[in-house]
Amino acid sequence: MKTLKNKLLISMPNMVDSYFTKSVIFICEDSINGTTGIVINKPVSEMKIINSGIKNKIFEDIVKQSKKIFFGGPLNLNEACVVENIFDSNIDFSKKIQLSTDLDLIQKILFNDQTSEGTRLIFGHAGWDKQQLEEEIKRGDWIIQDYDSSIFSTPPQNLWHNMISVFGLDEFNFVGTGGIS
Repeated sequence: MKTLKNKLLISMPNMVDSYFTKSVIFICEDSINGTTGIVINKPVSEMKIINSGIKNKIFEDIVKQSKKIFFGGPLNLNEACVVENIFDSNIDFSKKIQLSTDLDLIQKILFNDQTSEGTRLIFGHAGWDKQQLEEEIKRGDWIIQDYDSSIFSTPPQNLWHNMISVFGLDEFNFVGTGGIS
């Protein structure tokens, strides 16, 4: 299989894993060691956070209200990556992603009104063993699509629906499980 780096992984309508239901994932790295990606369409403010462990009420309110904070996947939720949309198609999108635990940078993104509209603070990431993701793709759990800059201009709550409709799919008219014929 060719590399998935800089591709989008779109969950099929029959995906039942709660972390990845209706997810669009940008693949940051794909190698013989496995694949790493970030979910790009799940703002924390629109998710139900149960037992999140947030003890600080002020921080909890910020997380719930900010449209810049996203859930990137179930791994390493204590690490943030910063994604900024720079309208330069010559730049490898994966190079626009900065991993950071720098609290000053995080505060700047959250509280500075000058921060670009397309800037996202994404906590966590998704990761697969090489064979694991290949099997999930063969099983029909995922659609692979080339990177498209519309991921920043499309409202996050509409992104998954827009992406699957390109393939003629609809979450309400999908029956059965995926697979290869």
